[in-house]
Amino acid sequence: MAPFITVAMREAIVRWRFEQHMTALQISVLAGCSERAVYKVLRLHRDYGQITNPFTRSRGRPRTLDNGDVEYIHALLQANPALYLDELQEQLLSACNSFSRYSD
Repeated sequence: MAPFITVAMREAIVRWRFEQHMTALQISVLAGCSERAVYKVLRLHRDYGQITNPFTRSRGRPRTLDNGDVEYIHALLQANPALYLDELQEQLLSACNSFSRYSD
């Protein structure tokens, strides 16, 4: 899988091409990516006027636990590292009062 190109790097690719008139090969060397990746970013900029595809869907499954839940579980485990998973779930359910969200 190709390395992820950050938003800042994508902006730099567009800037290098249109402000400094660099070639795709020069940009790929500076950005540390392939020429194909440079052309893809430039195509997105040309087609949509932005550096990301506005029609892509988010990947993966929605998260079940939010950051507050994870922090709560982390604090519970720091206080009592010998808790079993079912005890953690009971503690989380009693703290959140949300049985439909975490129950089997």
